[in-house]
Amino acid sequence: MECIPNAARLAGCLPAELSKPQTANTLRESFVAAIDQLERATTAVQVWTPVKSFAALFGFDYMFVLKGREDLARNVASAALYNDMPKGFAEEFDRAGHSPNNPLVLRAFTDARPFTASELWATPLSERQKRALALLSVSLNVRDGFMVPIRTSMELEGVVLLGGLKPDMSAIVRSSLHLLAYCAFERATALEATPRRKEPALLSPRETQCLHWAALGKTDNEIGTILTISPRTARFHIENAKKKLGVATRIQAVTEALRRRAIAA
Repeated sequence: MECIPNAARLAGCLPAELSKPQTANTLRESFVAAIDQLERATTAVQVWTPVKSFAALFGFDYMFVLKGREDLARNVASAALYNDMPKGFAEEFDRAGHSPNNPLVLRAFTDARPFTASELWATPLSERQKRALALLSVSLNVRDGFMVPIRTSMELEGVVLLGGLKPDMSAIVRSSLHLLAYCAFERATALEATPRRKEPALLSPRETQCLHWAALGKTDNEIGTILTISPRTARFHIENAKKKLGVATRIQAVTEALRRRAIAA
Protein backbone atom coordinates (compact mmCIF):
# COMPACT_ATOMS: atom_id res chain seq x y z
CA MET A 1 0.00 0.00 0.00
CA GLU A 2 2.85 2.34 0.74
CA CYS A 3 4.89 4.11 -1.93
CA ILE A 4 7.97 4.82 0.21
CA PRO A 5 8.49 3.20 3.64
CA ASN A 6 10.42 6.16 5.03
CA ALA A 7 9.77 9.47 3.28
CA ALA A 8 11.95 11.39 5.73
CA ARG A 9 14.95 9.19 4.91
CA LEU A 10 14.38 9.67 1.19
CA ALA A 11 14.06 13.43 1.67
CA GLY A 12 17.47 13.40 3.32
CA CYS A 13 18.98 12.13 0.06
CA LEU A 14 17.87 15.20 -1.90
CA PRO A 15 20.63 17.60 -2.98
CA ALA A 16 20.93 20.54 -0.61
CA GLU A 17 21.39 23.39 -3.09
CA LEU A 18 18.99 26.04 -1.81
CA SER A 19 20.84 29.07 -0.50
CA LYS A 20 18.91 29.41 2.76
CA PRO A 21 18.93 26.45 5.21
CA GLN A 22 15.42 27.29 6.41
CA THR A 23 14.18 27.14 2.81
CA ALA A 24 15.76 23.71 2.33
CA ASN A 25 14.21 22.51 5.59
CA THR A 26 10.79 23.77 4.50
CA LEU A 27 11.16 21.94 1.19
CA ARG A 28 12.00 18.68 2.92
CA GLU A 29 9.08 19.04 5.32
CA SER A 30 6.72 19.73 2.41
CA PHE A 31 8.16 16.78 0.49
CA VAL A 32 7.58 14.38 3.38
CA ALA A 33 4.03 15.73 3.85
CA ALA A 34 3.27 15.21 0.15
CA ILE A 35 4.53 11.61 0.26
CA ASP A 36 2.43 10.91 3.34
CA GLN A 37 -0.68 12.34 1.64
CA LEU A 38 -0.30 10.37 -1.57
CA GLU A 39 0.26 7.18 0.44
CA ARG A 40 -3.07 7.81 2.20
CA ALA A 41 -4.91 8.39 -1.10
CA THR A 42 -7.65 5.87 -1.79
CA THR A 43 -8.24 6.73 -5.46
CA ALA A 44 -5.88 7.37 -8.37
CA VAL A 45 -7.23 10.93 -8.75
CA GLN A 46 -6.46 11.79 -5.11
CA VAL A 47 -2.83 10.76 -5.59
CA TRP A 48 -2.02 13.80 -7.76
CA THR A 49 -3.41 16.51 -5.47
CA PRO A 50 -0.42 16.59 -3.04
CA VAL A 51 2.00 16.54 -5.98
CA LYS A 52 0.40 19.63 -7.50
CA SER A 53 0.23 21.36 -4.11
CA PHE A 54 3.96 20.75 -3.62
CA ALA A 55 4.78 21.98 -7.14
CA ALA A 56 2.70 25.12 -6.62
CA LEU A 57 4.93 26.09 -3.69
CA PHE A 58 7.74 26.55 -6.21
CA GLY A 59 5.93 28.49 -8.89
CA PHE A 60 4.45 25.74 -11.05
CA ASP A 61 0.98 26.88 -12.08
CA TYR A 62 -0.12 23.91 -14.18
CA MET A 63 0.26 20.14 -14.05
CA PHE A 64 -0.68 17.74 -16.82
CA VAL A 65 -0.29 14.00 -16.23
CA LEU A 66 -0.57 11.67 -19.22
CA LYS A 67 -0.96 7.91 -19.46
CA GLY A 68 1.57 6.34 -21.81
CA ARG A 69 -0.05 4.67 -24.80
CA GLU A 70 0.52 4.22 -28.54
CA ASP A 71 -1.57 7.20 -29.68
CA LEU A 72 -0.29 9.59 -27.00
CA ALA A 73 1.64 11.68 -29.52
CA ARG A 74 -1.57 12.25 -31.53
CA ASN A 75 -4.14 12.67 -28.80
CA VAL A 76 -3.18 14.01 -25.36
CA ALA A 77 -6.61 15.04 -24.08
CA SER A 78 -7.99 11.50 -23.80
CA ALA A 79 -4.77 10.27 -22.14
CA ALA A 80 -4.99 12.78 -19.27
CA LEU A 81 -4.89 11.37 -15.74
CA TYR A 82 -4.72 14.84 -14.17
CA ASN A 83 -5.22 18.20 -15.87
CA ASP A 84 -5.62 21.62 -14.27
CA MET A 85 -5.07 23.65 -17.43
CA PRO A 86 -7.98 25.84 -18.64
CA LYS A 87 -11.03 23.77 -19.54
CA GLY A 88 -10.99 22.59 -23.13
CA PHE A 89 -7.39 23.64 -23.81
CA ALA A 90 -6.03 20.12 -24.32
CA GLU A 91 -8.94 19.17 -26.57
CA GLU A 92 -8.44 22.27 -28.73
CA PHE A 93 -4.70 21.59 -28.86
CA ASP A 94 -5.50 18.16 -30.31
CA ARG A 95 -8.10 19.45 -32.76
CA ALA A 96 -5.69 22.09 -34.07
CA GLY A 97 -3.20 19.34 -34.93
CA HIS A 98 -0.47 20.45 -32.53
CA SER A 99 -0.13 17.22 -30.52
CA PRO A 100 1.88 15.25 -33.14
CA ASN A 101 4.39 18.13 -33.11
CA ASN A 102 4.58 18.63 -29.34
CA PRO A 103 8.27 18.06 -28.48
CA LEU A 104 7.44 17.85 -24.75
CA VAL A 105 5.71 14.53 -25.34
CA LEU A 106 7.83 13.35 -28.27
CA ARG A 107 11.04 13.56 -26.24
CA ALA A 108 9.51 11.47 -23.46
CA PHE A 109 9.28 8.57 -25.92
CA THR A 110 13.02 8.60 -26.54
CA ASP A 111 14.61 9.83 -23.30
CA ALA A 112 14.01 8.52 -19.78
CA ARG A 113 15.66 11.54 -18.15
CA PRO A 114 13.63 14.49 -16.82
CA PHE A 115 14.12 17.68 -18.82
CA THR A 116 13.10 21.33 -18.84
CA ALA A 117 11.35 23.36 -21.52
CA SER A 118 14.38 25.66 -21.66
CA GLU A 119 16.61 22.68 -22.45
CA LEU A 120 14.20 21.63 -25.17
CA TRP A 121 14.25 25.09 -26.78
CA ALA A 122 18.04 24.78 -27.04
CA THR A 123 17.78 21.62 -29.19
CA PRO A 124 17.09 21.47 -32.95
CA LEU A 125 13.33 21.78 -33.46
CA SER A 126 11.17 21.88 -36.55
CA GLU A 127 9.05 24.95 -37.24
CA ARG A 128 5.92 23.04 -36.27
CA GLN A 129 7.50 21.97 -32.99
CA LYS A 130 8.51 25.55 -32.26
CA ARG A 131 4.95 26.72 -32.94
CA ALA A 132 3.52 24.06 -30.63
CA LEU A 133 5.88 25.12 -27.80
CA ALA A 134 5.21 28.81 -28.40
CA LEU A 135 1.46 28.23 -28.31
CA LEU A 136 1.74 26.51 -24.93
CA SER A 137 3.93 29.30 -23.57
CA VAL A 138 1.74 32.18 -24.76
CA SER A 139 -1.67 30.60 -24.13
CA LEU A 140 -0.84 29.40 -20.60
CA ASN A 141 1.52 32.28 -19.72
CA VAL A 142 4.36 29.94 -18.81
CA ARG A 143 8.06 30.62 -19.36
CA ASP A 144 9.51 27.28 -18.35
CA GLY A 145 8.46 23.79 -17.43
CA PHE A 146 9.72 20.50 -16.05
CA MET A 147 8.85 17.16 -17.63
CA VAL A 148 9.26 13.73 -16.02
CA PRO A 149 8.90 10.63 -18.23
CA ILE A 150 7.69 7.66 -16.19
CA ARG A 151 9.26 4.43 -17.37
CA THR A 152 9.49 0.82 -16.26
CA SER A 153 12.20 -0.95 -18.23
CA MET A 154 11.87 0.44 -21.76
CA GLU A 155 8.14 1.16 -21.76
CA LEU A 156 6.78 4.69 -21.38
CA GLU A 157 4.03 4.43 -18.76
CA GLY A 158 3.31 8.13 -18.50
CA VAL A 159 4.53 11.70 -18.48
CA VAL A 160 4.20 14.37 -15.80
CA LEU A 161 4.39 17.92 -17.21
CA LEU A 162 4.68 20.99 -14.98
CA GLY A 163 4.82 24.62 -16.07
CA GLY A 164 4.84 28.11 -14.61
CA LEU A 165 5.62 31.75 -15.24
CA LYS A 166 8.58 31.88 -12.85
CA PRO A 167 9.12 28.35 -11.52
CA ASP A 168 11.99 27.45 -9.23
CA MET A 169 14.22 25.25 -11.39
CA SER A 170 16.93 24.58 -8.79
CA ALA A 171 18.38 21.08 -8.59
CA ILE A 172 16.74 20.23 -5.27
CA VAL A 173 13.28 21.25 -6.51
CA ARG A 174 13.69 19.27 -9.73
CA SER A 175 14.94 16.23 -7.79
CA SER A 176 11.98 16.47 -5.41
CA LEU A 177 9.48 16.72 -8.26
CA HIS A 178 11.15 13.81 -10.03
CA LEU A 179 10.75 11.59 -6.97
CA LEU A 180 7.20 12.73 -6.27
CA ALA A 181 6.10 12.18 -9.85
CA TYR A 182 7.49 8.68 -9.91
CA CYS A 183 6.03 7.74 -6.52
CA ALA A 184 2.64 9.22 -7.36
CA PHE A 185 2.46 7.32 -10.63
CA GLU A 186 3.40 4.09 -8.87
CA ARG A 187 0.77 4.71 -6.19
CA ALA A 188 -1.92 5.53 -8.74
CA THR A 189 -1.05 2.44 -10.76
CA ALA A 190 -1.19 0.25 -7.65
CA LEU A 191 -4.64 1.60 -6.77
CA GLU A 192 -5.91 0.81 -10.26
CA ALA A 193 -4.21 -2.58 -10.65
CA THR A 194 -6.29 -5.75 -10.23
CA PRO A 195 -4.54 -7.93 -9.41
CA ARG A 196 -1.39 -6.18 -8.29
CA ARG A 197 1.61 -6.76 -10.54
CA LYS A 198 4.03 -9.53 -9.69
CA GLU A 199 7.01 -8.55 -7.56
CA PRO A 200 10.39 -8.84 -9.31
CA ALA A 201 13.22 -11.08 -8.15
CA LEU A 202 15.02 -10.08 -4.98
CA LEU A 203 18.29 -8.19 -5.25
CA SER A 204 21.60 -9.92 -4.65
CA PRO A 205 23.61 -8.90 -1.56
CA ARG A 206 26.05 -6.90 -3.70
CA GLU A 207 23.24 -5.15 -5.60
CA THR A 208 21.66 -4.25 -2.27
CA GLN A 209 24.95 -2.82 -1.00
CA CYS A 210 25.50 -0.73 -4.14
CA LEU A 211 21.95 0.66 -4.06
CA HIS A 212 22.29 1.44 -0.36
CA TRP A 213 25.30 3.66 -1.04
CA ALA A 214 23.66 5.11 -4.15
CA ALA A 215 20.74 6.14 -1.92
CA LEU A 216 23.23 8.12 0.14
CA GLY A 217 24.38 9.99 -2.95
CA LYS A 218 27.60 8.09 -3.59
CA THR A 219 29.03 7.90 -7.11
CA ASP A 220 30.21 4.69 -8.78
CA ASN A 221 33.80 5.62 -7.92
CA GLU A 222 32.92 6.21 -4.26
CA ILE A 223 30.89 3.00 -4.05
CA GLY A 224 33.79 1.10 -5.58
CA THR A 225 36.18 2.48 -2.98
CA ILE A 226 33.83 1.67 -0.09
CA LEU A 227 33.15 -1.90 -1.27
CA THR A 228 36.65 -2.53 -2.63
CA ILE A 229 35.39 -3.12 -6.16
CA SER A 230 35.96 -1.25 -9.41
CA PRO A 231 33.62 1.62 -10.40
CA ARG A 232 32.64 -0.46 -13.44
CA THR A 233 31.61 -3.36 -11.21
CA ALA A 234 29.59 -1.02 -8.98
CA ARG A 235 27.78 0.32 -12.03
CA PHE A 236 27.20 -3.26 -13.25
CA HIS A 237 25.44 -4.18 -10.01
CA ILE A 238 23.29 -1.04 -10.08
CA GLU A 239 22.30 -1.72 -13.70
CA ASN A 240 21.30 -5.26 -12.73
CA ALA A 241 19.26 -3.90 -9.83
CA LYS A 242 17.46 -1.50 -12.20
CA LYS A 243 16.46 -4.40 -14.45
CA LYS A 244 15.19 -6.48 -11.53
CA LEU A 245 13.20 -3.56 -10.14
CA GLY A 246 11.76 -2.75 -13.55
CA VAL A 247 12.94 0.87 -13.67
CA ALA A 248 14.97 3.00 -16.06
CA THR A 249 17.05 5.36 -13.91
CA ARG A 250 19.30 5.27 -10.85
CA ILE A 251 17.04 7.49 -8.74
CA GLN A 252 14.03 5.33 -9.62
CA ALA A 253 15.94 2.23 -8.54
CA VAL A 254 16.65 3.78 -5.14
CA THR A 255 13.01 4.84 -4.76
CA GLU A 256 11.67 1.43 -5.79
CA ALA A 257 14.13 -0.45 -3.58
CA LEU A 258 13.07 1.65 -0.58
CA ARG A 259 9.41 1.12 -1.40
CA ARG A 260 9.87 -2.65 -1.61
CA ARG A 261 12.11 -2.64 1.50
CA ALA A 262 14.87 -4.20 -0.59
CA ILE A 263 17.27 -1.75 1.07
CA ALA A 264 17.09 -0.46 4.63
CA ALA A 265 15.16 2.77 5.20
